Amino acid sequence: MAASTQLPHLQKFTAWFPQFLRQELAPYPGRGAVVARMVIAATLTMIIIVIFRIPGGAVGALCAFILSRENLTSTAKSALSISLAFGIGGLFIPIGARMFASTPFTHFLWEAASLFLIFFLLRTLQNFALATGLGLVGTNILAIWYLPGPAERNVELTLWQVLGALVGAVVTFAVEAVFHFFSKSDELRDGLSDRLSNIETMLRSYAANEPLPAATSRVLTQYAVVGVGSLRRYVTRSNYDALERTQMSTLVSLTGRSVDFAAAVVSSVPEFDAALRERAAQLARRVAEIRETLTTKRVPQAWEPTFDPTATTPLFNELESMIALMFAVLRSSSSIDPRMEILEGPQVSNRIFIEDAFTNPEHLRFTLSGTLAAMLCYILYVGMDWPGLATSVTTCVLTALSNIGASRQKQVLRVAGAIIGGFIFGLGSQVFILPYIDSITGFAVLFAVVSAVAAYVSTSSSRLSYAGLQIALAFYLINLSGFRIQLSLAVGRDRAVGVLLGVSMMWLVFERFYPRPAVDQMVRVFLRSLRLMAALISESSIGADAETIVLIRKQRDQVYRCFGEVNAQADAVPFETGPERAGHMAARDRIRRWQSWLRSFYIMEIPLLQFRLLGDPSRMSEAFRHIEAQFIEDCSRSFRRIADILENQLDNKDFRPPTHDSLLKQLTVEMSQEQTPLSPQEEGLLRITRLLSSLVDKLEEEATSGPIFSSE
Repeated sequence: MAASTQLPHLQKFTAWFPQFLRQELAPYPGRGAVVARMVIAATLTMIIIVIFRIPGGAVGALCAFILSRENLTSTAKSALSISLAFGIGGLFIPIGARMFASTPFTHFLWEAASLFLIFFLLRTLQNFALATGLGLVGTNILAIWYLPGPAERNVELTLWQVLGALVGAVVTFAVEAVFHFFSKSDELRDGLSDRLSNIETMLRSYAANEPLPAATSRVLTQYAVVGVGSLRRYVTRSNYDALERTQMSTLVSLTGRSVDFAAAVVSSVPEFDAALRERAAQLARRVAEIRETLTTKRVPQAWEPTFDPTATTPLFNELESMIALMFAVLRSSSSIDPRMEILEGPQVSNRIFIEDAFTNPEHLRFTLSGTLAAMLCYILYVGMDWPGLATSVTTCVLTALSNIGASRQKQVLRVAGAIIGGFIFGLGSQVFILPYIDSITGFAVLFAVVSAVAAYVSTSSSRLSYAGLQIALAFYLINLSGFRIQLSLAVGRDRAVGVLLGVSMMWLVFERFYPRPAVDQMVRVFLRSLRLMAALISESSIGADAETIVLIRKQRDQVYRCFGEVNAQADAVPFETGPERAGHMAARDRIRRWQSWLRSFYIMEIPLLQFRLLGDPSRMSEAFRHIEAQFIEDCSRSFRRIADILENQLDNKDFRPPTHDSLLKQLTVEMSQEQTPLSPQEEGLLRITRLLSSLVDKLEEEATSGPIFSSE
């Protein structure tokens, strides 16, 4: 089954990358509006900085790229967080620097300690905007205080840095406020609806036996390449409550997989037979119902498709199953007790640090690696007395903001962004354009054009968007660190070389000293999510105590974060090269498909979870208790078995297909043997249990049917 549903990803990197760029940079609905808002905010910030002669304005303009835009509330919180971060840094760093600036040795230790704290906060702070602001203010002000000097001048420049960031945050928020006043669109729901609309159009064309519109085919292919990374960011930074955030995240994942299967059908199946045409027409109506549900937020009617295992188009079966899971996810919220909020823990969002900030050794490794890269840059530019390279430390911090994967992807995006923004746009404009500009109007046009290029790239999927931020960073550090048009090639050269130095040091430390292939990380995080799910199910016995409920809430939070990390690593796999690339891409396709099922299990299990943990055990029938206990045992065993099989393959052990009994079959036998009548609520919950059992069976069947890295 795995081989029959695998999507074709056998191109070599050299053949794949040009096509990837074309499809990533193709326009899509809403992209132009986001780019326009980013350019307007950055350009207005630049004009204010130049008019009022604010030094160090590059950070202010970067706010247009860093602040979230999911909704007006999240933008306001993001702007406030950045402003608060710069205020804290503007007070903390100068005080500490003057305390330790008397001798070079203590100053060196102070720099190292400050950078260690910055990288630790980048990794562990719950608030992304606050972490970003602290990183930017820390590195920029540390560059001012890198050697003892006139305290009055250093304090003045520090305050200017804070003011520049405040201007950028306020201007960006004002632009977003004006936009939201005139446009009430919801980017997340609109993005889901547009993808589903193209799937619906495809299905109706097949059902009518008509040629598929070229525009629909092109858009589906583009969406399959771009993915749903931008929609995931909307979910992550939105102000949804915890339960709705989980539900929308699952819908995003299922929609992304549906687009993948729809694009594969378009590219490989010219027409449907009569039976498939009828099923396509019915599925098109179901997709339309899901789109209506997203708009009206009403609960859809129940629907379960009738699968045909003998169909000549197994990809259509997969598409049908994804749509069916969407119905199940959308309906799941209607049966959730309000007390379920205890498990989902919305108060977690009020935490300052993430859950495992002080227990996960990966955070310490990241912090030490980032500190080492930044300190190597600091030692080089101080040792050579070359202060123009101070941009290298800021580059290290902004590079560390990305959690987009590993190895080749980061290397390509960092170097390409630094070269395009620093050398081509930055130094190129100083040589060919800036000598002929004598007004702020001309500079504003140049600034807006370069910002538009950077913003357009940054609105790509997560696989390419980081390059846009790198382009803007390099160009702004060269041409906006002062409040006048910079014509000195020496200054531009130093700042461009500083950006390249920071990129090189981050690559050296993170990728050469401690290489970790993206595919290996992707599979291992997926294994962790499987084992966490197994532990969560085992702990969720009927009548659990308060400590167990708290433990389950933590486990669910960890599983949710594992989903995001798997997606990040999966986006990095296509950038890997070498003879094993085809196998790695095949593993990526499988993991993405399996995770969509695991996400569905995660959200659809909530009613069962709350009934077991929060229900009254005395009111549960013995039959239900027995069936649920057996399901818990069998399901957790299946997840552990799948994880063990995949881990053995990662450790280069021979693959041996195991024998296993169908979870759904065992559940059916258990239900048939029970003679005690069940309550209507228990019968409804057992229907969910059957659906969950079929998901686990499907996952185990694929995961154990062949090697995960097989490209056949």
